[in-house]
Amino acid sequence: MNKSPALIGLGQALAIVIYCSLIGGFFHLGNKIFPQESDFWVSILILLLLVFSAAVSGVIVFGYPAYLVLKGKIREALSVFAYTLLYCLGFIAIFIILLTVLE
Repeated sequence: MNKSPALIGLGQALAIVIYCSLIGGFFHLGNKIFPQESDFWVSILILLLLVFSAAVSGVIVFGYPAYLVLKGKIREALSVFAYTLLYCLGFIAIFIILLTVLE
């Protein structure tokens, strides 16, 4: 089961896009669920979600490359990490293009 670093990077970038989409959906629904008067508690919720999201995103982006580094495969780890970032940049570009076209 030896997959290419480009394919693993694409999978990790897609996982980030899916996770960010879920969080974005939560924020969109949060505007309808939470009353505006509860600013203090909503602020705490948002900060906790930020910490949680940083941890989840960190595991998605850095988890497998860190595992590879521990196995001594530093070059492959850097390749996976670089492909993940490049694919994330590609998805960002796609979303920017879609936002400008749809508006």
